[in-house]
Amino acid sequence: MNHRFKLDHSLLIILIIFALILRVGMALKFPNIFWADEIFQSLEPAHRLAFGNGIVTWEFRDGIRSWVLPGILAGIMRLTAWMGKGSTGYLIGINIFLSLLSLSNILIAYLWGKKIGGTITAFICAAICTIWFELIYFSPKAFTEVVATHFLLPGVYLGVEKQISPTRNSLFLSGCLLGISLAFRIHFIPAIVFAVVYICRKDWREKWLPIMLGIIAPILIFGTIDAFTWSYPFQSFWLNIWVNIVEGRSKLYGVSPWYEYLIFLLKSWSWLSLPIIILALIGSRHSPILVWLVLIIILSHSLLAHKEYRFIYPVLPMVMILAGIGTGELVLNLSRRWVSHKKTLIAILLCLLLWTSISIALLSRFNIYSPLKFSTFGTNLENTHLFATTNNLLALQSLSTENTVCGLGLWGIHWALSGGYTYFHRDVPIYPVDKAADFEKLKPGFNYIVANISVPSQYQNYTLQKCWQGTCVYKRPGSCRQIIDRDINYVLKKSGN
Repeated sequence: MNHRFKLDHSLLIILIIFALILRVGMALKFPNIFWADEIFQSLEPAHRLAFGNGIVTWEFRDGIRSWVLPGILAGIMRLTAWMGKGSTGYLIGINIFLSLLSLSNILIAYLWGKKIGGTITAFICAAICTIWFELIYFSPKAFTEVVATHFLLPGVYLGVEKQISPTRNSLFLSGCLLGISLAFRIHFIPAIVFAVVYICRKDWREKWLPIMLGIIAPILIFGTIDAFTWSYPFQSFWLNIWVNIVEGRSKLYGVSPWYEYLIFLLKSWSWLSLPIIILALIGSRHSPILVWLVLIIILSHSLLAHKEYRFIYPVLPMVMILAGIGTGELVLNLSRRWVSHKKTLIAILLCLLLWTSISIALLSRFNIYSPLKFSTFGTNLENTHLFATTNNLLALQSLSTENTVCGLGLWGIHWALSGGYTYFHRDVPIYPVDKAADFEKLKPGFNYIVANISVPSQYQNYTLQKCWQGTCVYKRPGSCRQIIDRDINYVLKKSGN
């Protein structure tokens, strides 16, 4: 028993350490932006809280976003700024913090697999969640739906786990985790309502009170924070729904057909969707609640006009857990025939090698905004999400340690793809330069330019400093003069962005 106990824990610890290294390493090696919200709805307001300056978007002018996540991230920024110069230190700290949160997926995958198929299934489930490319990619990103998922899965597991005594404490903890998930992402309410009904279906009178108290507790905390940071309690909940769904503001950012999420999954997983779904269906016989949650999350989000792949992020670890359970069942069936431990070990290693190969192959073509193609490998890694806006981020990050910057111009670069003050970190104005005619009016305001198109030839006093695959930094001698009503925050407020 002691030997098995130590083996189980050793395997889990190895996977968790490896998962953390993968996530932090990939985030630091390939800085990128999947969608601008990961910067301007979380990290940028956090930077404003921590250091006093940041780009303010309409969501934080109108009060439809909670300050909870930015507040937490602001604390991480202040605590980890010492880890590197400029913006480098706290960016490392943020990546480590968010990656640590994501390890709950690995733990729950292991426990879920352990409950169903023992150590072999537990190891396979956790290993698949460790190496799956989408989980590695999204885990360090400051999306509310990603952070919410890292509380959703533990909450569901605690609620349905039969081996844990259904005490009031465990049910209350399950409710707290579900409540935190709901507070971060109110759109998960259909899935969480179903999970509560599923957990309490036969023992409603005994279970509903502790689990509902657990859910209400974090919701009240979030609502109270809204009361202090905005005008009303729970403002970020109801106003977000009103503005985006009732008034239809979200439609301005794109409208997609109801089946768009299926297309997204096909674009991401290609023809390998078929074996993944088959394995997940095999695993669904043992964990039906995960299948129902996958369907509810996809269907409920499909009803909304504006669709983004990140919105259904909880589906990814759930499907991987189910596929891991299915893979584990196949390995266990083979091991019963072979009897040999050596053959079983070889089968496990081959399964993990196959899953790792699939993950690497799909990562090499990971771009859900490209046309649908049923290929296995990508031909150009720079066309994937790994390199999306990397050049802009590296350029602004390089200026975060440049003490001579007195103003920054963005030439040919949209502000939403710049990385903002989160990467720039200098307390000086940023000026978006949209037209060549604007140069003459705005050039007294900035002595540095970050550009992905050539600076007009008449401004030869701006000399090239360094380039990152087409995005270059230019500098001119001299000081800056503030240009009234032309900095980025004034422009955004005037345009309503």
